[in-house]
Amino acid sequence: MKQLILIALTTLSLYGASYSTSSNWLIDLNATPTQMEAIQKQFRGFDTAMMEVGYRYEATKKAINQGNYPLASYHWEKIKTAIDNGTIRRPARKSSAETFFFEEIYPQFRDALRTNDTTKIHALFEQVKPSCNGCHADQKVGFIVIE
Repeated sequence: MKQLILIALTTLSLYGASYSTSSNWLIDLNATPTQMEAIQKQFRGFDTAMMEVGYRYEATKKAINQGNYPLASYHWEKIKTAIDNGTIRRPARKSSAETFFFEEIYPQFRDALRTNDTTKIHALFEQVKPSCNGCHADQKVGFIVIE
């Protein structure tokens, strides 16, 4: 949570936003169009969704390595939510998300987690990386490589 707040504050300072320093910064803007613009700016684009996906990916990996499959499932579901939310903000990303993630690897890995079969879970989790990297390449951000 502290990291998200720090990122939001850094973003505001970088973009020169003139928000109130009070806890009512959005209300203090005093105009609906300005408030909507401020909200949209805070949500940003697909990059913030990917920040959450990265965090949840690492949390999933850690949970798998600890054999905590319910926790891995929890984070795996949140990855889906983050990507779904990101595609609402950036619809142009939706097709790639469906092709590289939702059509195959997402349901396969979700189902593997439900089996509690350690061998199957680890094998399928290894297939997540190339799927992510394929999507990154397709979206012209192939320099972002999941290792």
